[in-house]
Amino acid sequence: MPIKSGGGQQVASNFVIQLLKKKDVLAFFLVTKDTYIHKVLQNKQYENMYAVKKGLLKRLSFQLFKLGRIIKKNNINIIYTMFGPGLNYRGVKSVTGCAYSNLFFPEIKFWQGYSGFELLKLKLIDKYRLTSTLKSDYIVFENESMLRRAVNLFNYPMERTKLILPSISAYPSIEISEIFEEKLKKIDSSKFNFLMLTGWHKNKNIEIVPYVLSELSKLECKDIDFIITVPEDHPESLKLKEVAKKFSVKEKIKFIGSVKPEEVPLLFKEINAVALFSLLESFSNNIIESWCLKKPLFISDEEWSRAICGDAAIYVDRINAVKIAEKIISYRKDPNLQKAIKENAKKVLKLYPNPEEKVDLQLDFLKEVE
Repeated sequence: MPIKSGGGQQVASNFVIQLLKKKDVLAFFLVTKDTYIHKVLQNKQYENMYAVKKGLLKRLSFQLFKLGRIIKKNNINIIYTMFGPGLNYRGVKSVTGCAYSNLFFPEIKFWQGYSGFELLKLKLIDKYRLTSTLKSDYIVFENESMLRRAVNLFNYPMERTKLILPSISAYPSIEISEIFEEKLKKIDSSKFNFLMLTGWHKNKNIEIVPYVLSELSKLECKDIDFIITVPEDHPESLKLKEVAKKFSVKEKIKFIGSVKPEEVPLLFKEINAVALFSLLESFSNNIIESWCLKKPLFISDEEWSRAICGDAAIYVDRINAVKIAEKIISYRKDPNLQKAIKENAKKVLKLYPNPEEKVDLQLDFLKEVE
């Protein structure tokens, strides 16, 4: 479990919580040191765990010099990697859960905006990820579009793929911490609040928010705020606030910092809609959370999003602030559309497994290919 941040933490946390309930499975966890998943396992005092320091070189060193000893010592017969480069070792079956959407949509300029050494580094990492993943004995996908592309673009055998749809996470009941309570206080309940539940990444298109708010103001729609789960002092947050200041919409953007997986349902109670303006996603937790927690989803109009959401979302031109503003206003004025989106979300949600069912599907597949 190389997951360090983002929605993958919730997916991995759910897998851990559900798996530890199983008495017929002996699992050894390999995690990134000091991540949320590492802490979850530590809190549960789980002994069969190994933590690797962050960084590609640290991971490669671990694979070269320590992985083999761990496999032999514990008689491992299958390796399941969740959302990371495939972990392959001779004589041991490897199954990789793949969420690297950009690897399977090469026509999309996913790293647009990066240049020089940084761009070269990102492309080299992608090459490593793709090579490691395609070496896996089996690949598990979250959406059918990526699965088809793996077969068609890279000739990966269809019989060695598996589609397992995401589930909503199993959120434990918690008391609100003082830190999280302070974050919630930033949200003005009298406003129509859009949530962007994400870290900072150019793919997420957070940069368009001031322009959308400016267009909304021109259309006399001034009661909308954007709640963004990025630290207020992040360098990109500071840049965005400067842009927002020029448009006189700075006060409409609330940076509240990262949110723990178990805090997500509490955050959703304070917001009115979810915005996902990504260029590309494998599957975002934002999608299924918006359906399950009954908030309308405004999402990029792209092949991947249409394949996942069907009629259960409001589609927007992700790079056109005018069009996004118009879609927001149109939705808020149309009770029939609001009702249709809500009903469609209920229908599509029934196609997805609950947390326990999803882990059962994963375990059944692992046992099948062992």
